[in-house]
Order: sequence, then structure tokens, then C-alpha cells
Amino acid sequence: MMLHEKAKFFKALGDQTRLAIIGCLLKNDHCACDFATITGKDQTTVSRHLKILFEAGILKYEKEGRYVIYSIIDDNMKDKLENCGVEKLDSCCSDNAADADAKKKVVKEKYGKIALDVVQGCGCCEDLTKEEISTSIGYSFEDTQSFSAANLGLGCGNPTAIGDIKEGDIVLDLGSGGGFDSFIAARKVGKTGKVIGVDMTEDMVARARKNAEKYEFNNVEFRQGDIESLPVEAGSVDVIISNCVINLASDKSKVFREAYRVLKNDGMMYVSDMVLLNDLTAEQRNDEDLICACIGGALLKDDYLGAIKDAGFNVRIIDEDKDIGENQYSGYPVMSLKLKAFKAEV
Repeated sequence: MMLHEKAKFFKALGDQTRLAIIGCLLKNDHCACDFATITGKDQTTVSRHLKILFEAGILKYEKEGRYVIYSIIDDNMKDKLENCGVEKLDSCCSDNAADADAKKKVVKEKYGKIALDVVQGCGCCEDLTKEEISTSIGYSFEDTQSFSAANLGLGCGNPTAIGDIKEGDIVLDLGSGGGFDSFIAARKVGKTGKVIGVDMTEDMVARARKNAEKYEFNNVEFRQGDIESLPVEAGSVDVIISNCVINLASDKSKVFREAYRVLKNDGMMYVSDMVLLNDLTAEQRNDEDLICACIGGALLKDDYLGAIKDAGFNVRIIDEDKDIGENQYSGYPVMSLKLKAFKAEV
């Protein structure tokens, strides 16, 4: 092995995520899509690690239809890796899958309590009223007064304000909560359009349905479901909106792939979400309060944008609010990112 090849090899082994990938592949071949669960990392981050391992001559891959299957390049490399102390991992997915499920349970419990008014807000800006929070992130006074029962003081922007929503459109609201954004969108689509809100929390869906009756909306439907596996027909939606919810999902790449699936050709997605300016510590990422406050589960900005593009979208950034970290998030290195994603016609 040449000197520069050795350097690449040992550099590739100098990362815990890559060691986890190698350890699993020493036991069994895996599809590229498995490694997000195996490592607990987003698919975009995983793709970078796989590229490093491939360029170091450790891995090879084969395409099987739509899947990309990775394996150790040959038996000699397997022996070399084991001689370097890399351990085979028998159960690659269980711990991280359980961790993702545990975090999802924490989010459901917290937002279920918000839906029932047991707790107020997400804990990130407790000194502000719901109306003050909403107006500070782009909602009008009319919005907050018109749908006060649906305004829970959550979010980091107003996707309905940046979204090009027209009369007759079918709009999907990812993480619809009490229905605040859905109702604003419903006024725009009119009687010939429709809004579908999806939320994973049963109590939140119940509250949104009650609010729909209160405000007499017949063109809004709320469905309980996971935004990583949307209960929505493929190619049926004109516009997707989402406000500070995707950061709460365990696998953001799945969310964006699902969004791409349900959008019509030339459909649009308007998102306001929290992203990181600097990475967090492992302790911060596992902190339940930070996860529920839209910080612990957030991605670095480039990783977030990469996940959207990997799903097939073209992306245009509309606004970046870097002051929100100081104003509402106790100085954590976060930013509110507002963007428009285009589904290119196929």
C-alpha cells in the first residue's frame, strides 16, 4: 500500500460513524438507505461517510434496481480491518432505531400536553405570549386574532406568507398542530381548494378538528400520521407547507422523500425550520428539552439543504433569521431557515 493510500485508510478509520458502518458490513452487506438508522445520522451525513470509505478503498457498492448495496471490497480488506481492531457488529439497527423511537415518544408526549393546555409552548421562549411569538416570526395581527384558539405560540416563521398558495390548490400542512397554518391556507385556497393537515399526536389532531368546527371550515381535513410516512396519495398535492416541525423528525431524508412523492409535478414546498450554525454536543442532542424545543434534533444548515436536494428538489433560500437564536433560543447556535423547494417535472 502506497503512503498516501495508507493515510486515506487510517484517516477513514478515525471516525466512530465510519467504524460503525464498517463493523456492520463486516457482518452483512447493507443498502445505503440502512445506514441512517444504523448510525443515527441523517442520510446526507451518511453519504459523505460512505464516500470517504469508498475513496479509501475499503468499500465497494453495486446497484440493484433503485437500491445501492454496500460491502467490504474483498476478504483481504476484511482481514486487514479485523487486524486493526475493528469489531463486527451483530445488531446494527436495534439500538439506534430504539433511540429514534424514544425521541419520537418524547416529542409526542410533550406536544400532546401542549394540545391539552397542560403546558404552554415548547419551552424556548417562555417570557413571550403566544401572540408576541407569532407576530415576531411573521404572522399578522389579523392572523393571530382570527384563529386564536389554533395559535399555540409555536413555530419559527410563517410558511403561508412566503408560499404561493392559489385558489383551488390542494395544500398539505406537515405537522399541523392546532391547525393555525392550515386555516390561514384554507382562506387562500377557497371553497374549490382543500387543506390536509398531518400530525402524529392524537390530542393535537383532535384539537385541530375541534378548531375546524369552531371556525366553520369545510375545506380542511386533519389526519393523524407520521410525516416520515405520509397518509397521503402520491402526486395529489399542489403545495406543501411546514413550520418548525421537520427538525423534530428522526429521519429528515424520509420526510423530504415523502414530500416529493405526494407533490404533483411542478409542485412547491415552503418550509420554515430550525437549522444549526454549529454542531451540538452528544449530551445536547440527547437532551429531551432541547429536542422538544426544536434544537436537539436540528441539522446543520448544509446537511439540511443536502437532504432536500437528495430527495430530488431544487431549492431556493428565501430568508435566514440568525437573530432568533439570541432572541428566542437562549443563545444556542441556531437559525430559522425559510425556503422554497421545487419538484422538477419528470
